[in-house]
Amino acid sequence: MTRKDKLLLLAIVAVLLIVAAHAFLSVDVVRHGSKVISRVELKNLDPANNGINIEVTQPWYNPKKELAFNVGDPDERDFDRFDVTRCLLQCAQELGQRDFSRIYLCNKGDRLYYINADDFKQLGEQYKNGETINTLSLYVKLPRVTYTLNDSLAFPEHPGMLGSINDAQDWNTMMSNLLR
Repeated sequence: MTRKDKLLLLAIVAVLLIVAAHAFLSVDVVRHGSKVISRVELKNLDPANNGINIEVTQPWYNPKKELAFNVGDPDERDFDRFDVTRCLLQCAQELGQRDFSRIYLCNKGDRLYYINADDFKQLGEQYKNGETINTLSLYVKLPRVTYTLNDSLAFPEHPGMLGSINDAQDWNTMMSNLLR
């Protein structure tokens, strides 16, 4: 091998190492991204959120302006469906003025559902203003604005008086998936 061939080989190996390192680091950065609402900030919204492992993140490279509401494993204390929903509504209230297109509902980094920003902000506004008789009515409204990753409604509409019972079951299913 000539000196020129050795230098070319060295340059190729260096470029491959840089590309591999960049790809490895990018996966971690895109998956976690920057924190929009950290666990500490979530606790500051409501002391009842203390010890709940939920964060809202935004990927570093994010041309579509998407956020992720990520429910992690319980570490400091167990939390339930009501805790997750309360945190989700509080985050909706906090993110009302932020510019984003949708928020993904994730379990340990895996995307399960999404809510369009307008619907999410409306839920936050209703939660903030107390427009509903009680917060539980927002809980059953949540599945009505939730989509699967293939852009279809995650749960069917349930008209009529018994529709609220089905909406409550859909909410229970949705929260169970987020907490699995």
